[in-house]
Formats: sequence, structure tokens, C-alpha cells
Amino acid sequence: MRKSTAFDALAEGSYRGLAPFAAIVLRLVLGFLFFFAGWSKLTTDAWSAAGFLQNATGPFATWFQSLAGNGVVDFLNMWGLTLIGLALIFGLLVRTASAFGIVLMTLYYFADFVGNTAHGLIDEHVVYAVVLFFFLVGGVGHVWGLDALLERRLDHRTTWAKLFLG
Repeated sequence: MRKSTAFDALAEGSYRGLAPFAAIVLRLVLGFLFFFAGWSKLTTDAWSAAGFLQNATGPFATWFQSLAGNGVVDFLNMWGLTLIGLALIFGLLVRTASAFGIVLMTLYYFADFVGNTAHGLIDEHVVYAVVLFFFLVGGVGHVWGLDALLERRLDHRTTWAKLFLG
């Protein structure tokens, strides 16, 4: 018999106390942070990640520098941030958004590796990735989010949906 954890109770909406409130506040704050980071790029004329990528440092600098000026990279960056933010704000596809957010934060971290590790190995990108990992495994989309509503409407045999919702 599987033992129930606090994460299970949080995902089921049966956890009592301040944990659900803390989870929703954390999800909303990070959601707005991602959304406005993306929105500011979308609404800036001719925004490009080229300047950031041209100054990449660390073990993958050459690869990141080769991506500078690539329109696909700019598109994925702007829309990725915006859509991850919206997903977190509305609690929709939180698990999927968190996975993509972790990838994005990992790329940001390694693109400026020397700058990010000047004061130790932990910077804001690592902190965001850890919070997103909590969202990925914790069922945070079920706490006052659309994931819970969507999952209730899906057939219980649709286990694939649980890979994306949460």
C-alpha cells in the first residue's frame, strides 16, 4: 500500500494549513515574473537575445554564441517566458510549463556561467529552477488552478494527461 505524502494531499486539495496558500502565492509570483519578462520582450521593437548570447561565457560559450541573432531563438525565448508565465498564473499545464521553465533556466544559467558563478554556484536561475521542480512534482496546478478542473473533466482512464497536468 502506497503511503500518502504532503504532496499527494496538496495535489488532491485535501491538505490543510498554510501550504496550499504558500503554493499558490509562489506559483502566482513566479508566473507574473515569467509573464512580464516575456511580455517586455514581446512589446520591445526588434528585441533580440543576440547581445546576451554574444557575451556568453563558460564551457558552452561557443554554442551559445552561435545562436546569437537567430530569430527562432528570439521567438522561443519571448513566447516561452510569456506562455510559461500564463500557465503558472492560471494553473494550467503547470507540470509541462515547469519542465520547459527548468530547461530555459538551465540554458540561461549556462549561457552566463562565469557571471552566474562569481559568488558561488547558486544564482536566481537555479532558485527558479528549483521552485519549478517543486511545481513539477508537487501537483501545484491543482491548488486553485485550472489543472484540477481539466483533470476532473477527463476520463479517469486518460493517464497520459497526468503527465502534463499538475
